[in-house]
Amino acid sequence: VQEYGASSLSRGATMTMGREAMFTMSMLGVTPLIQQKLVDSSGWERNTALAAGSLSGALLAGVITHPMDTIKSCMQGDLGRAKYDGIVQTGKAIAAEHGVVQGLFKGLFYRIALISTTFFLVNTFKQRTVPLLFPHALKEADKAR
Repeated sequence: VQEYGASSLSRGATMTMGREAMFTMSMLGVTPLIQQKLVDSSGWERNTALAAGSLSGALLAGVITHPMDTIKSCMQGDLGRAKYDGIVQTGKAIAAEHGVVQGLFKGLFYRIALISTTFFLVNTFKQRTVPLLFPHALKEADKAR
């Protein structure tokens, strides 16, 4: 803070917010939606459908958020702005130096593997705890159907 100022604490915050928004949308929105569609239309067992939904949601989240995370990390690692300045300039610099795939998507496979596991576990936990914590909400939802 003394060398780069208080604003250095928020460097990359826009990319962090974008990453987290897309990650959360995929985890709590896309994954259960795909799970429910597979159960309803194909008759898949709930856990099998959740695994497919988790992998699909993780693929979407990973492809969208991995470049954001790379850009954010590069910006945060260069507080002095010697190499990376703003979001667009940082993305272009990474792509120019390493190529789009190697620069912005290197490690994507591992990220998707980690994300899909997280999505499966979080949604399993959510499905088991919501009825315990909010039974009144489930009763209201059943009445609405």
